Amino acid sequence: MDSGPNIDPKPDALTSVNERPNAQVALFDLALPGSQPTFQQTTLLPAIRAALALRCNIQNRSHFDRKHYFYADQPAGYQITQYYHPFATAGSIILYDHDGIASEDGKTVEIGIKQVQLEQDTAKTVLQPPSEALLDFNRVGHPLIEIITLPQIHHPQTAAACVKTIQALLQAVNAVTTGMELGGLRADVNVSVRKKGVDMVLGQRTEIKNLSSIKAVEDAIVAERKRQIAVLTNGGIIEGETRGWTLGASDTVKLRGKEGEVDYRYMPDPDLGPLIIGNHLIQSIAANLPQLPDQTIAELVKDHGLTLKDAKTLVSLDDGERLDYYDSVRQELADLRAQSTDPTEQKADQKSDITVANW
Repeated sequence: MDSGPNIDPKPDALTSVNERPNAQVALFDLALPGSQPTFQQTTLLPAIRAALALRCNIQNRSHFDRKHYFYADQPAGYQITQYYHPFATAGSIILYDHDGIASEDGKTVEIGIKQVQLEQDTAKTVLQPPSEALLDFNRVGHPLIEIITLPQIHHPQTAAACVKTIQALLQAVNAVTTGMELGGLRADVNVSVRKKGVDMVLGQRTEIKNLSSIKAVEDAIVAERKRQIAVLTNGGIIEGETRGWTLGASDTVKLRGKEGEVDYRYMPDPDLGPLIIGNHLIQSIAANLPQLPDQTIAELVKDHGLTLKDAKTLVSLDDGERLDYYDSVRQELADLRAQSTDPTEQKADQKSDITVANW
């Protein structure tokens, strides 16, 4: 099995997704004649922070393209994206065994990041069984940061670990405000299967859209892998499709046929000019980038004596608030010891740090 998740975080910028349906809709969101897009500069800084955290090369000049397709969630008939010239390319992320990767992957596995691009969000579709769907256009036109990984993941467990690690990175550098469960980002997963050690070419892939939790990523891949193997075993062929999956389901379902790159008829967007990013801005953001989760975990283990499990728990829970609380309590104790006249209490040791972490 080969998989490559595409993660779509919403930048830490102004949004209106929590308003009542269709209460915050601009003219361009509905593609009304004469309306034109405007680039929201506030999204650029969190996007650059995300790309730097993923060790990408930031391009000084990038361009916007139109991706054409006809679907109810995109009234214009196209989506603004950065297919040909994205603002960041050639990154990577290293996953460790303590991140939850599959045992078959060993101690570490490196996943390549093909590109990070800015693109336009689509409407939210709310299914009304058995045959109706409602559309909320509040988020149409909102900027997304799309992170496209290379198809280098071969186990559902590792795919889930990859998405979870990227989510932690984005939260650490303030590129998103919330996690998957609260709508801060979602994942689309490409899945294909081939005979191990025989077929060197990737199989026909399908894409599972809008997965909204880490568990959903793993379970959806397991279900789609099982389906594709069954189809091929019975002499069938895998069709390029966009598929959906709901929590608790045992199978993925077809949403629509999957177009190829030619069918999307990519073309430069004539309404948006090139995106120019100066080196001084890149260097300034890189110099002030917050500490990344792996660095924080290593520091907690080495300097404060915590176990790896306790350190990961502090870093991963409550969107970083648990770690902030730990630091506050630990500093309070250090200040109290400094004021004490007892020499034994003035000594700051790892034992008290461990006590605070376990408390």
